[in-house]
Amino acid sequence: MAADRPEGPGLWWRPDGAAPWRVDALLRGAVARAAACPPEDVPPAEPRRGAPPGSFRCSTALPLRTARPLGLNVSRLAERAVESLLDCPGVADAGVERGGFVALDATPEARAAMVRAAAADGDRFLRGYLHYLEGIGHLGDPPGPDRAGAAPSAPSPTVAAAAGERHSVEPLDEAAGVEDLRRLARGDALRRMRAASRTGPGGGGRTAPARDVSWRDPRIDGGGGAATPAARLLAAVGEASARVAFCRSAADRPRPGEETGPGLPAVPTAEHPGAWALGTAANPAFAVRYAHAHAASTLRWAREAHEARAARAPEARGSSDPAAERAGAALAAALQAPAAAELAGALYDGPLVLHAARRRSEPHMLVRYLEGLAAAYHDWRGSCGGLIVEAAGGPADGEPVSAFGRLRLCAAAAEVLSAGLSLLGVSAPTRL
Repeated sequence: MAADRPEGPGLWWRPDGAAPWRVDALLRGAVARAAACPPEDVPPAEPRRGAPPGSFRCSTALPLRTARPLGLNVSRLAERAVESLLDCPGVADAGVERGGFVALDATPEARAAMVRAAAADGDRFLRGYLHYLEGIGHLGDPPGPDRAGAAPSAPSPTVAAAAGERHSVEPLDEAAGVEDLRRLARGDALRRMRAASRTGPGGGGRTAPARDVSWRDPRIDGGGGAATPAARLLAAVGEASARVAFCRSAADRPRPGEETGPGLPAVPTAEHPGAWALGTAANPAFAVRYAHAHAASTLRWAREAHEARAARAPEARGSSDPAAERAGAALAAALQAPAAAELAGALYDGPLVLHAARRRSEPHMLVRYLEGLAAAYHDWRGSCGGLIVEAAGGPADGEPVSAFGRLRLCAAAAEVLSAGLSLLGVSAPTRL
């Protein structure tokens, strides 16, 4: 990760835009300059978005954590940091909030660059804050056992060697009872989140070209003769819903009959699966996977429409530099709409949520994040009157650059949803 130290004020948002690690590095640099101390003496900022919905205003308690050890006045340190931030390109506004917090807003151009980074590689984007913390020596090791008291399952050596620890999925076949199934599913998710900070096989971004992923589930298709309680549950709800259901619970040991939402038992069984057996929005696993399938299908239709048009008019193939610039400006303009701003904000939250879930060994935080991202995606697509698929290949002269900007936001949502589902061991369908 390039952002392994506070960046110069004029470079902070390149090339990843207002991604959490870039904002963190900017804030650390501003506080270090204000305190006249080495950047190494400044801890991570962990800049989080606040209210209202759709806001991109990020705040940090960094002056509070830095001033006292250095014997400085908190308010004065915060004010000096804000003065430094206001001189930085890519910062739309900055201020001191109550209690010595410092907050900043990124410009639309910096936000648009973040969306492009997420659209280019959602896996790298989602793991970006972990790599940043590792680079500055502040990642830390999460607890060994999960909160339910079971050690995370270790991947078999052959699977880990073949595909890389983070991209392997631990089979659930060894589970006989539902509690064993829950332990395996949660342990697998925790193992993958722990490995998300590492490089190596499968750790540097994409490992294979994009491919079609089907909704079909062999567990459901062939589960008629299932013998064990675990196998019967998988046959009733499918592996994807089972993994999400078990990771969605925040409780160490769910009480009998406990639910994580309306009709969503924390420990579903084949006899009482609740909404986990439904192919509707009432099932969080279906809702998140459907959002990815919709986004991926939109992008595929757009690409096919562009290729068909390019075949009819070969001279229109490709895009010029001015057109690319117009597309970037269109994306920045598109992010001014409330629903688009909220979706971009939800994308920003992902790397920070992954860090918190990994640090606390609580996979439910990642599940709830993906649900919120899926909801933000659906709210956004409903608000913009549909996506113009003809703009997929990049706007040439006369093409609708506003639609091209919206497609980049669509691609970013698809990429991050896919990366998040992968960490849970769940596939992301690509067709509706």
